[in-house]
Amino acid sequence: MAISRAERFSPNSVDKDRAILQAVCCRLQAAGYADVRIESEAQAGEADVYVTMARCHETLAWLEERERQGCPVINSARGISLCCRRYDQMQLLEAHGVPVAPAQGGDGYWVKRGDMPAETQADVLFVPDWPSAVQARAAMLGHGAASVDVRAHVAGDLIKFYGVEGTGFFRCFYPGDDGQSKFGDEQRNGRPHHYAYDGAALQAAAEHAARLTATSVYGGDCIVRADGTFALVDFNDWPSFSRCRDAAAEAIAAVIIKRMQT
Repeated sequence: MAISRAERFSPNSVDKDRAILQAVCCRLQAAGYADVRIESEAQAGEADVYVTMARCHETLAWLEERERQGCPVINSARGISLCCRRYDQMQLLEAHGVPVAPAQGGDGYWVKRGDMPAETQADVLFVPDWPSAVQARAAMLGHGAASVDVRAHVAGDLIKFYGVEGTGFFRCFYPGDDGQSKFGDEQRNGRPHHYAYDGAALQAAAEHAARLTATSVYGGDCIVRADGTFALVDFNDWPSFSRCRDAAAEAIAAVIIKRMQT
């Protein structure tokens, strides 16, 4: 059973998220798995294997129970839940040496709701200085957020990366070149300079993050500074892969098939 993502968790990306799930299911069917179906989070029921983009708390709790009963779930419910809790996730990555955006800086701050994925632009705010960050954090907490992640803005080239852990599949794109954007926040870093950087090191950092978060199918954003160093500023469970959908679907299907055969 493939479980689609609720529309409120796909701001400006509903069709793209649906397309990657459909592409993966088509490849599973082509590989001989005839009983493959896509259900919404509300309609999900019993199955032997779950392929899921779900993010609702209730769905994840149910899938975690199915995992305890021995059912493969890709991505794992624990991993998805951790990716939804941005504050906890960033603390974990930082503690294990993954290069992430620093807590302090001189180019402004990003204030992001830390207890759930961003649903609207109000969940992700850029502010010019630390006092404004403190104020924005307090406002989010006052409006019901259980935690808020505050990170310094990193100047440099914004790169979006996509990967499937353990398969060798890894792709990078500059959104400043193709203009694709969810909330328009990518414009904050301006046109890319295409600074030189170590692609293998970025892939290794992303794969490390995937293992730490138990998120095999992943994507994220990083900033490459002028000196070639980089910082991960977002790490997400199962993105839309819209820039590399066909190749990603092949890699994801291969991971699912391997899990079903073990």
